[in-house]
Amino acid sequence: MWIFIIIGIGSLVGMISYLESSGFCSVRQLDLVYGMKKYSDTNDAQLCDTLNTKISKFNDDCKSNIEELDCG
Repeated sequence: MWIFIIIGIGSLVGMISYLESSGFCSVRQLDLVYGMKKYSDTNDAQLCDTLNTKISKFNDDCKSNIEELDCG
């Protein structure tokens, strides 16, 4: 009985880790593209700062090289 619980938990952790390292990057990238589009429409400085923070974290987590926005 315990072996099934351990295998189940291990499988769940493995699946979450896989999705976080690969699948979520594409979802996060779509969110960034939507945010960039919204920023280009509004030129909201606070949104720009938020997007730059997200872009920086995305580049670190997903091994990407998206250029940060010029908020000036």
